[in-house]
Amino acid sequence: MSRKRLLGLLALVLSAACNATEFQGKIGRTEADSTPDWPAEPAPPAAAPNILVWLLDDVGFAQLGSYGGLTETATLDQLAQSGVRFTDFHATPLCSPSRAALLTGRNPHNVGMGAHAVTATGYPGYNARVPDSAATIARILKGVGYATYALGKWDHLPVEHTTAAGPFDYWPSGQGFEHFYGFLLHEANHFQPTLWRDHTPVTDVDLNNPDYHLTEDLADQAIHQIRELKAINPSRPFFMYWATGAVHAPHHAPASYLEKYRGKFDKGWNAVREVILAKQKKLGVVPADVALPPWPDDVPAWESLSSEQQKMAARMMEAFAAMLDHADDQFARILQALDDVGELDNTIVVVLSDNGASAEGGLTGTFNEMLLGRVSWEDNLRHYAQWGGPETYPHYPVGWAAAGNTPFRYYKQSAFEGGSRVPLIISWPKGIKERGELRSQYHFISDVTPTLLELAGVKAPKTVAGVEQQPLDGVSFAYAIHDAEQATRKQVQYYELWGNRGVWSDGWKANLQLRPRPWEHSTPASVDAAPWQLFNLAEDFNEQHDLADREPQKLETMVTLFRQQAAINNVYPLAPDYLTASVNRVKKQLADRQGIFEYRQGSGRIPTVIGPPVNQLPFTLKVSIDNRTPVKEGVIFSVGGNGGGMALYLKNGRPVLAFRHLLNGLTEIRSVRKIERGESVIEVAMERPQGSRDGIATLMLDGKPVGSGTFKGLSALLPMEETFDVGADYASPVVPGYPARSAIPPGFIKSLRFQFPVAQEINLLGH
Repeated sequence: MSRKRLLGLLALVLSAACNATEFQGKIGRTEADSTPDWPAEPAPPAAAPNILVWLLDDVGFAQLGSYGGLTETATLDQLAQSGVRFTDFHATPLCSPSRAALLTGRNPHNVGMGAHAVTATGYPGYNARVPDSAATIARILKGVGYATYALGKWDHLPVEHTTAAGPFDYWPSGQGFEHFYGFLLHEANHFQPTLWRDHTPVTDVDLNNPDYHLTEDLADQAIHQIRELKAINPSRPFFMYWATGAVHAPHHAPASYLEKYRGKFDKGWNAVREVILAKQKKLGVVPADVALPPWPDDVPAWESLSSEQQKMAARMMEAFAAMLDHADDQFARILQALDDVGELDNTIVVVLSDNGASAEGGLTGTFNEMLLGRVSWEDNLRHYAQWGGPETYPHYPVGWAAAGNTPFRYYKQSAFEGGSRVPLIISWPKGIKERGELRSQYHFISDVTPTLLELAGVKAPKTVAGVEQQPLDGVSFAYAIHDAEQATRKQVQYYELWGNRGVWSDGWKANLQLRPRPWEHSTPASVDAAPWQLFNLAEDFNEQHDLADREPQKLETMVTLFRQQAAINNVYPLAPDYLTASVNRVKKQLADRQGIFEYRQGSGRIPTVIGPPVNQLPFTLKVSIDNRTPVKEGVIFSVGGNGGGMALYLKNGRPVLAFRHLLNGLTEIRSVRKIERGESVIEVAMERPQGSRDGIATLMLDGKPVGSGTFKGLSALLPMEETFDVGADYASPVVPGYPARSAIPPGFIKSLRFQFPVAQEINLLGH
């Protein structure tokens, strides 16, 4: 082939390639006779605002200072004065659904998140898989040039995907976030959390540092990301989703904040809600003529408690307030960092909660949340001095949730206003001129994404990454920010969680309260085991007067409306039995593995909820080790942590099987002899007598028994953010003081194999 023809062919190929990438320049033989053309970068609208969303956890309508709360929240109070507060804003009654609705702008069942991700079922409304057809606001904003960050809690993803093995489609990176620093699942130990940076476990946090607290860490990370972005690319706007664990249980706070609130709630929950209501009326966040609903019959009045019980209950609220106050101070640091780099004026700041205040602590509260609110006052009092610190995993009683939702009825998990009406503060100094004003238009958490897109001047795309998008269910409330008098543009909103149902339209609300007590975990006999109730919220602000008997036609209209909404939003089938869903997940895992859970050294950071179910079933364990270089100390396996768990470890060369009860007791079975040099096998046989919560364990070394004992009250549930690890204990330690993260050399554990029965009943409520 001639040189001339070869050059011509090359030019033709280059031209075709360039056309494929829409190259608009000119390619000649040399640069001298060529013209470059750079690929276009995504470009946000001119002067596009930054967006910072703080999603609080389990904060009720009445728990921020600017909504009548008695906790000091100076930062958020000041933010409220620099923007607007909504007084008729709602979330779903639970965390996972609210987070999915917030970020996608769709109703939760429409994006597979009708309930908590841990209780997922194989139906479109409940599979815990946000579809590609419902791109998050992060994906949309990233597509127009925004930097995107997720920090803190991320619990709306399939629980079986929450390890380093992936897949990562439903992690923040798969949902449009360029950077992630935080924790998976629904809560975190704030002193010793299990954290991830993007897809990598975080190992550079000193969990033995007595001054460490997760909320401070999350603020540090946010400040670092803001400073780094604005130093390198100051014109690039960002979307930051700051989703703290605060103030979800465990209520962990630094000692100085705990001390600050000592004695502040000694008057008790009945008196506190009276004080809150008076403050709310003064602030204008509730009508001047609203009255408190009757105190719930199933919740003890403060005066019915003994002096010791009152002392304990007050300390529980002190811990909650301390944690919230501390989080407010950390948010102040983020806002100051924005101000320092000159970005605060052009940052839209949104603060809201994912549901109402939580009554999951039960009638007495609990020093360990995994006890599911079934703890005696005496057990709690034994932990009074440590309450709110790293030795406890606490939650407050129902009475404080009732006060925290003043003036509404019920709590988190309920479709009543107490479960869903939450604070919403929005500020944007450059774009929102209104200061300290209130807005009474009804809106829902799925309305946040379309609002932010409108304020930022970004249109929701019809396709994302080639996938046609579902219509947004949310309705922008940008109009309301600037006009207090406009009627709400929202027409209808349904609610559904584990059979609790509700529907709002034009000021009317119908509710069906299937599960009135979140601290009880029995399954209703039928999804229709409770009656529908009807309320005219325009005249009955806090749902005190049921009009179902007086307005049967209106009730029928509202129930029909719910059923229509349920049909088009993937709400069916109704599934109130979340315990069975959790048990079925364990059973499926056992069946898929044929009862065998086998690991190698280095396996780890597997959430307890998908690790080997050592606390739920009998099992045998065989560990093959190579002790040619003798090892005296170290963890062979651990599951759980200081809030409950099990571990096999070496002490002075002897195997020790340890069990930490949720009530904080530690039982150990120590081998009577040491491991010999060379290869050895350690075995454990755990028997579970029929109908008993106890476990009878036999420890063997090279085929010979070396120890046995009984573990009293094996708990079916362990803290879900804790982990199963081989060769280490990466989260909080099961055994105080043992070498959690060191001492076992590579190659020491050759294999570790659990065998469980595949067909056996599992009871998640036993302790």
